[in-house]
Order: sequence, then C-alpha cells, then structure tokens
Amino acid sequence: MRDEAFSFFIDEVGEATTSRYVPETEIEKWKAKLPPLLLNYWRDEGWSSYHNGLLTIVNPEEYEDVVDEWLEDTYLEEIDIFHVIAINGFGDLYLCGEVTGCCVTVSPLHNTIFVDKKSLKNKIDNVNLDFDIESFFIGYDIEYQNSELFEKAVKKFGPLGDNEIFGFEPALTLGGELDIKYIQKVDARIHLSILAQLADPEIDEITV
Repeated sequence: MRDEAFSFFIDEVGEATTSRYVPETEIEKWKAKLPPLLLNYWRDEGWSSYHNGLLTIVNPEEYEDVVDEWLEDTYLEEIDIFHVIAINGFGDLYLCGEVTGCCVTVSPLHNTIFVDKKSLKNKIDNVNLDFDIESFFIGYDIEYQNSELFEKAVKKFGPLGDNEIFGFEPALTLGGELDIKYIQKVDARIHLSILAQLADPEIDEITV
C-alpha cells in the first residue's frame, strides 16, 4: 500500500509509463547506503519511469561513473558519497548522500550543481533520511521541469526508454538553445559524461 508521500507524487505525475522489477538482491546491496523508505519504493514500485520519462527512478549503480565525473574536484566529493536516485527527462540528476540525504541536484543542462547548503549536514538517523525522500516526492512539481518543451519532444521523438534523455545538440554551453529544433533523444550516460567534460560546473548554493 502506498504511503501519503508517494500517493501525492502519483497524483501529480500519474502512474508509471514503464517499470523495471527490482530484485531483492539489489535492495539488500543498497541497505547501508540509501534510506529505507526509498528501498521500500523500489520494492513496491520498481525502477519506474513517469510521465513518459519526465522523471525516472533509477538504479544508482548505472550512474556512479557519471556522478564521479560531475562531482570531481568539488568539495562535495570530500563530505559524502552521493548516489543518483532519480533523473529527469533532460538529464537532471537527483542525488542522495549516504549521510547528508537529498540535498544536491546536478543539472548538466545548465552546467550547474545545486546544493541545499542548509540541509547539507549529517542526518542523525534513518528517520531524517526517510523524511528527505518523502520531501523529494511530495515536492516534485511538473511545472518546474520544462514540461511544455518536454511534451513537444515526446510528440516529436516518442517517450523516453531506459537510460534515455532529451539532450541539446549543440549543448547550451556551446551555443544551443532551449528550443525543440536543438533536441535529440540520446543515451543518458554517454551524453551526461560528454557534458561533464565540456567545462567545470558552477555550484549554486541555496541557503534559504
């Protein structure tokens, strides 16, 4: 049975458009690294994609190299070990730290790492880490996800599949624009790795 947080999320985005079953062996592997509530969601909902790929709950292992590339030489790699718990249709990576929880988002599209500085501290226990997961799903808002452009891309290229995102070619940092004519459907991990090599990311610290 879904809890209030995930039910709220489903009311916002709708039921999963694709879903991958998560074996119990995978859940066991992440027990010491990710909040229990997230692992319960994996068990009940799978690694699932919502709203045709606007948001996808992912297997963090598939994005470990990408996270390492984006956080390399930043202070973040010194204070925690971060894992991707979800990715949006344009490649934003939502990270969860093993001790700091959900307080970092990598936006390769804008070459920026957003850090909730106020929340970037060690959580005392799983209750606090679970609260971060609840807050992430309750707070997810389609209107803040370039949803209109995303819908145009889906209409042109079809829904996103596993490990796919909509990328901009050329990238925004190389003169591309937030326009459908620059969008292509791309392999998420390859594209995000390439973007990480173009320029050092800016870090935008949110303190309110």
